[in-house]
Amino acid sequence: MKKVFSTLVLAMMAMVVFAANKNLENDITMVSYEQSSIDIRGTLALKNNTKEEVRNVTFIITYLDMDGNEMDYQEFQEDMTIASGMTKKIDIPAYEHDRLYHYYKTNDDYSDHPAFKIKFQLKDYNTEGVAEDSFLGSDVGRCDMSYVAILFIVGVLVFIGIAIGMYVLVAVMAQKRHRNVVLWILLSILVSPFIIAIILLAIGNSEKDEFRDLE
Repeated sequence: MKKVFSTLVLAMMAMVVFAANKNLENDITMVSYEQSSIDIRGTLALKNNTKEEVRNVTFIITYLDMDGNEMDYQEFQEDMTIASGMTKKIDIPAYEHDRLYHYYKTNDDYSDHPAFKIKFQLKDYNTEGVAEDSFLGSDVGRCDMSYVAILFIVGVLVFIGIAIGMYVLVAVMAQKRHRNVVLWILLSILVSPFIIAIILLAIGNSEKDEFRDLE
């Protein structure tokens, strides 16, 4: 038990020392940002200025108007890996995409579109897990999957509704034409309710039920 306790204490001390050695102003810096007025995602380039590989980077992007006034901010935690001294690009949600905003350093074909600046602030890195508001791992990923699931469910329900409606149509058509409803429903299951409905429409009314001798 003493060895286990000592190991845990040393591990905690190492984590504290590592955290204390982090320089959140210079360890990871923003190299560039790109976003045109038609982009749904902006491209952010981050550079690892440390001597070790970093991962799971948490940062805040503050959006500024052209006079430097703060307009909005967003926190991100990206499940990414950047080698020592290297730069990596990642995509984040485009700011005010619906209102055609563009980053002031990105060329835009329309001069009347509003421009903005950004400020990058590193919060942490080499943390465990991915935050709930991570762009790639959470918000957009879950939204996309949710939309796909909803569309799939709606599609299945519409298909089931149409299928049931066709069988009901066959039953109503058979009844109005004085024909055996059960027989024509069974034929619909074996063939197709659409085809059976066309057949019923073509053959018209009958003065007596089919298979009366079987009743």
